Amino acid sequence: MFENLDQSQLIVLATLAVSLLLFVTDALRYDLIAALIVLVLALSGTLTPEQAFAGFADPAVVLIASMYIFSRAVNRWGLAELIAQTLLGGGRRKTSEGFLAFRVTAVSGLLSSVLSNTGVVATLIPVLSSLSRKLKIPVSRLLIPLSYGSLFGGLLTLIGTSTNVAVNGQLREMGATPLGLFEFSGLGLVLLLAGSLYFLGPGRLLLPNKRQGETLTEHYQVPKFITEVLVEPSSTLMNRTVAEAPQFHGQGVGVLGIVRPGADTILAPGPYNRIRSGDVLIVQGEPEKLVGLRKELGLRERKSVEVDGTRLDSGDVQLVEAVLPAGSPLNDRTLAETDFRARTGINVLAVSQHARVQPTKLGHVRMHVGDSLLLQGHERDIERMRASRELLILDELDLAPFGRGAMLTILILGAVLAAAAFGLADLAVAALAGATALVLTGVVRPDDASRAVDWSVLLLVGGMLALGTAFESHGLSSIVSESLLQFGSATSSPHFLIGLFLVSTIVLTQLTTNVTAGVIMVQVAVESARTLAIDDRAFIMAVVSGASMAFMSPVAHQANTMVVGPGDYRFRDFLRVGAPLTLIVTALEIVILPLMWPITKL
Repeated sequence: MFENLDQSQLIVLATLAVSLLLFVTDALRYDLIAALIVLVLALSGTLTPEQAFAGFADPAVVLIASMYIFSRAVNRWGLAELIAQTLLGGGRRKTSEGFLAFRVTAVSGLLSSVLSNTGVVATLIPVLSSLSRKLKIPVSRLLIPLSYGSLFGGLLTLIGTSTNVAVNGQLREMGATPLGLFEFSGLGLVLLLAGSLYFLGPGRLLLPNKRQGETLTEHYQVPKFITEVLVEPSSTLMNRTVAEAPQFHGQGVGVLGIVRPGADTILAPGPYNRIRSGDVLIVQGEPEKLVGLRKELGLRERKSVEVDGTRLDSGDVQLVEAVLPAGSPLNDRTLAETDFRARTGINVLAVSQHARVQPTKLGHVRMHVGDSLLLQGHERDIERMRASRELLILDELDLAPFGRGAMLTILILGAVLAAAAFGLADLAVAALAGATALVLTGVVRPDDASRAVDWSVLLLVGGMLALGTAFESHGLSSIVSESLLQFGSATSSPHFLIGLFLVSTIVLTQLTTNVTAGVIMVQVAVESARTLAIDDRAFIMAVVSGASMAFMSPVAHQANTMVVGPGDYRFRDFLRVGAPLTLIVTALEIVILPLMWPITKL
């Protein structure tokens, strides 16, 4: 197949192979990989600079950025939470666990049809965390249905996921007929129903039970790393402020509270709280560091720490769990690098990564999407963190009343969808006009609009479109297409060919990203249809749907990654729940795709 390749074709294949290796090993961030792809293709002369950078100016990029701003408006005005709590019942009435999982999958899917997958997951994680406590259902029984539902929802409309938009951009580049806004909604609804029924039946039996009966402090192993020390008159801490005690910071020890005889306990003390004789300090750190600190500062250990109750949270000081969402500025950084404590006033008591708790050396832990954290802070600081969305706070949220902002968001979004559906304006143009209207009417603040956009996704889409252009312009999609058709030449069954593209895309999605899988495989699908002189729609739909079926790995899609921490999931949980679902949906699609898009000769 690759015997007579020219230099440009070899460069494109080598770029693809190295990028796949980097994606699989997670050696670099996705956006950085995409930027390197563009540079390699431009510097090697494989693409002209104009061709290499054209992906970043593609209407797909504009459309994705615009929809992020709509997601910000929906989140700011509590629309998604309001819809979810209304449809899920808000815990006001008892419901069966299976039916709740069914509704979670369906609701997240419907919301994801017009909002980003990750935005919906970020919005509903706190809602489901609160709901699980009210109904006494482990949250691990709800978050995988949430994530999978959001992936199914991406198949309801063209704007449901960045992958659809990127694939559409590639179709335009190849001269194929672009996808319509609601062209595959029927398929999406069938698959969403199948996924929801899966969690009503066999899928529910495969969901893990995690953290049953555990308090937050027990789950994060807080008692092992917190103690009380008495400040005696001879201590060098006498009359110093917390900030004036460099020994605390040098030893990596945090002061979580000051218990003062005859006075109120000071929890989450600020840097200017002064330490007095007779104070009992609640401190956190590694056991050996605490021992050394006691000796150095003349402190005596006390044995009355109460980490589950009034000692760590009381009055306006809260003990809450949070998760790192996609697009957070804390991603791939440490607490020390972001100066988190000084900047936010919040103590981080422990971090959980891939279901493994890290309660020590927290300042040097490099955090990633899906990590969960145990926080202690004053209510005002917690609320400020909630508004910033650097971290998602997993406690009950009081919804703002439905007002002008929510109404304008619905009206403008409806106008965008109507304009695109009736052909009054190009979808990207309509979406950009709608996003601009949100800013001009004050629904979204200008600075919020720029922060709402996940620039890493835009870089990924632009880079993959450049790779797709190189792949197609140098004839590689035709070469791969011929090889696949030779492999499938033993049978002329359209079901076999559809299954071939579907399975190939699913496998590539688990290994790389859904955008990468969609952009590369749609080229092969279109070229195969042209070679066979048949309608390409069924093949394209196999690729589009396969790129959304990232069910078997927590890193196959950011929606999966975001629920790992709060759900306390392991890799095997996604494989156990996702593999049967993938087989069921694949078999269903092989049957229905030729019925919905008959494979006819052109």
